[in-house]
Amino acid sequence: MARKVQRNDPCPCGSGKKYKRCCQVKENAIASGRSNRRRGIQIALGWVSHAYEEPIASWVDDVWLEGMSEEQHGQIGSAHPAIRSIHDVNLLEYLTAEGVLDGVEGENRPLQLILNASIGLDDEQKAYLSQLAERPLRLYQISDVQMNKSFSIKCYPDDGSEEITIADASSSTMFDVGDTVGLRLMQSDDAWETSGAIYHIPDEYVEGLLSKLDEAGADGYSKALTHYWLELVALHV
Repeated sequence: MARKVQRNDPCPCGSGKKYKRCCQVKENAIASGRSNRRRGIQIALGWVSHAYEEPIASWVDDVWLEGMSEEQHGQIGSAHPAIRSIHDVNLLEYLTAEGVLDGVEGENRPLQLILNASIGLDDEQKAYLSQLAERPLRLYQISDVQMNKSFSIKCYPDDGSEEITIADASSSTMFDVGDTVGLRLMQSDDAWETSGAIYHIPDEYVEGLLSKLDEAGADGYSKALTHYWLELVALHV
């Protein structure tokens, strides 16, 4: 196992400075920014979930679970707690990024309701949240994993675009090279990170999803991806 760089060690970048006065400063700034953005997401989702509880419940039934049987509802509810946790994050992320609430007069997009509300979000948090409506949910394949550090992805199917590396220690432990996942990428500090939603598609179900995505086209892409993933959750695969 590689030895962890200590604060007073020479910086691995070769600058000649101590680590604590070089790359650690940058790393700490990035971590602080990410923590602030995540805190903004928690504030936003907590507020909108409480303020619009009934319209959101209707949206879950009519949009998120559209076309699913009562049996599938029950199977999703009885999924492993870890999967349920991912489900809840995915649901709220999709609601905020692309949802529209019926029965709400005037502005009825959760994201805009959040941005218009006086709930203590700073400019950085608002700018980050605004990206949810601009960044598409897309399918990727994991091309590299640096455990407890980062993971790299490429569009799937491969469209010739460049590989993207995401510095995320937590998520790096969830993936293996070759995994196929649905992600929404967000940009900050000249780097990419994920919105928090993760749609893992087991290998044996990838071809089926690709067929669904082709049928759905660009306008129905995210809906087809989320619905297909929910069907897999209901199957407990």
